[in-house]
Amino acid sequence: MRYKQTTQTPNEVFDVHLTELTFSELKMLLHIIRKTYGWVLKNGKRKERDRITYRQFHNNTGVSLRSIPDTVQSLILKQLIRITDYHGNLLHTPQERKGKTRIYYAPCFKRCAKNAQKVGKQKRQPMQNKAYNKTKGTKLNRQKKLSQLGRQSDWERIQDILSKRK
Repeated sequence: MRYKQTTQTPNEVFDVHLTELTFSELKMLLHIIRKTYGWVLKNGKRKERDRITYRQFHNNTGVSLRSIPDTVQSLILKQLIRITDYHGNLLHTPQERKGKTRIYYAPCFKRCAKNAQKVGKQKRQPMQNKAYNKTKGTKLNRQKKLSQLGRQSDWERIQDILSKRK
């Protein structure tokens, strides 16, 4: 059965990336797929890229205008989209995109993986490194002690507390 008004979405989106993407990233990625793979050109081929403005992203996905640049950058870092100018030059950092009026977005799946390179902001690191986390030793030691003692009833716990106070 063929549907005339549908957009072919790569299975990779659902099989690999669905669990990794935030809600706004998923919305924007699907919008880019719709604007590219969802259109058939006169020669019968699908669009490779399309010019999409932030206002179009906002109106069609509901993502706020303030969060669009961060979401775009995270999709670039996850190597799911490719951004170019009119001549096809890559614009993968915010500095390269600044002041450009015509920015073209393209989904980037398996065929782009060969030329993949990490650009732009790096993924944020957690505030506390696991090696220096204060709770690592104390919590684990306390849990081990409790598991060795076995389960106590409330009455036994109260008796232990009272005996320690004296």
